[in-house]
Amino acid sequence: MIVTITMNPSMDFAYFIDHFTLGGMNRFQTPTKSVGGKGVNAGRTAAMSGSKVLLTGFLGGDFGTLVNKYLQQENLFELDMLQADGETRNAITIMHDDNTHTEIVESGPKISDNEAFQLLEKVVHRNEQEPVDLICISGSVNSDNQQLYLEMLTYIREKIGKHIPVFMDVSGEQLKALLKSTSYKPNFIKPNVHELGEILNKNILTKEQARRELNHPYFEGIDYIMISCGSEGALCKAKDSFYDITIPKINITNTTGSGDASVGGFAHAIEKNYKLEEALKYSMACGMSNAQHGEVGVIDVDHVKQFVQDIQVQAI
Repeated sequence: MIVTITMNPSMDFAYFIDHFTLGGMNRFQTPTKSVGGKGVNAGRTAAMSGSKVLLTGFLGGDFGTLVNKYLQQENLFELDMLQADGETRNAITIMHDDNTHTEIVESGPKISDNEAFQLLEKVVHRNEQEPVDLICISGSVNSDNQQLYLEMLTYIREKIGKHIPVFMDVSGEQLKALLKSTSYKPNFIKPNVHELGEILNKNILTKEQARRELNHPYFEGIDYIMISCGSEGALCKAKDSFYDITIPKINITNTTGSGDASVGGFAHAIEKNYKLEEALKYSMACGMSNAQHGEVGVIDVDHVKQFVQDIQVQAI
């Protein structure tokens, strides 16, 4: 079973228009509505791939009630959400002008350290009932504690298991704290090229630059580091080996959630013991399939299988 933790879920609204006028009137058709948040999206992809998935995280207010209703209607996964003070956030994506996308994202309810550890206690109890194969912590957290994710990882290692795979698709100061840790590291991270540059205070433009920078001590002890490069595919460091992943061009509907779908696909593949190159292909194919849907984290398994045939993974 895969457990995905989403500290800051959202109600996602996707709008589509040929041309977006800033400062003017823009009329849209009915938006595509779905539940988002990186962990939710990754869990949705893993569940659609065939994994058993437990979604947990925080929901609050009227939008929290709506999010819970939508998730129940999906009937893809088990839910165990905690109540948060405040209102679950909205996230608006506007797709316009030749696949440009503009996002408006609320901050969401603030989560205390105590609330975070209450959530992890529930994961501990669930693991006692049914072994958890993989834990995925994804997305932002509205917290004053910039080391909260590191403290959560430490709790998992000491209370649940030192060897359970922990995927952490996070960014900013929370990611920096994880990378600077000398105690515990996640098994998987997925910054994009821009985020990698922010971490290292460097301007990184190419896969070759990214490859060189991944030899930094920050990245020691992490089993899988996937650097997403948009239409150029991805670069992956697995232990001491590097892989260049190239993807074919496809027609795009909405790229929002494609990175999350890649994480969910990779989590599914690792849980099911895919060989590494096949896991990388499956991961990227999930991201591609998601980009052809208006909803986030959604894939078509038949299309994923087709995309896998056209993805190239080369050891470098």
